[in-house]
Amino acid sequence: MNETLNAGLEKLGLDFSSSQKEQLEQYASCIIEFNKSYNLMKAETEDALFAGHILDSLAAAEHIKSLIETIQAEKNVSRLEIGDIGSGGGCPGIPLAAAFPEQQFTLVERMEKRCAFLSSTVEKLHLSNVTVACAQADAIKENSFDIEVFRAFHPFDKKNTRLLLRMLKKGGFLAAYKARSEKIEAEMQAVSFLIPSYKKIQLHVPFLEDHERNLVVIRKC
Repeated sequence: MNETLNAGLEKLGLDFSSSQKEQLEQYASCIIEFNKSYNLMKAETEDALFAGHILDSLAAAEHIKSLIETIQAEKNVSRLEIGDIGSGGGCPGIPLAAAFPEQQFTLVERMEKRCAFLSSTVEKLHLSNVTVACAQADAIKENSFDIEVFRAFHPFDKKNTRLLLRMLKKGGFLAAYKARSEKIEAEMQAVSFLIPSYKKIQLHVPFLEDHERNLVVIRKC
């Protein structure tokens, strides 16, 4: 078992089963293999891949869990629809799907090569709670998701914010992985007429403590 993964999960307080850890290790192997012919994710070593992508995705897991529980309590439902918008190589969607096997995830990605990788990886990892939507985000039906997550999607601007809100159900949450606070404030100021309020939560990514990471949480009224 990879030591970086084990130590990172412990630092994050995530009690993963051996099968969940195996899924993440197999996911890393799939990325490394695909990277040989197609530059999917920037990571020079397996440890860098775990820290910079997989553990980075899982750094928000406890906050995502809180959003899930809020909607479950309000709507009296157990299984939610969670969309990873602009999934790319599958982060944060695949690590979160491994963390929350009882929730349904859709990986939304427009590029066919990436979609082929995602579909193959989901099958290899036996992630029965994940589907891949190979489509532009604007082709996704309105009110599709209870929660939307994204890590490498476009910045918040008028067009993308409206698109993200259109796909989200009323009362749902957007959870965006972002970096520096100053950039977040500038982005959100530009769309304040669409999003009057938001919450910024500082994330602590194991082995990347010198990198500023934040989760921006928005609720659709």
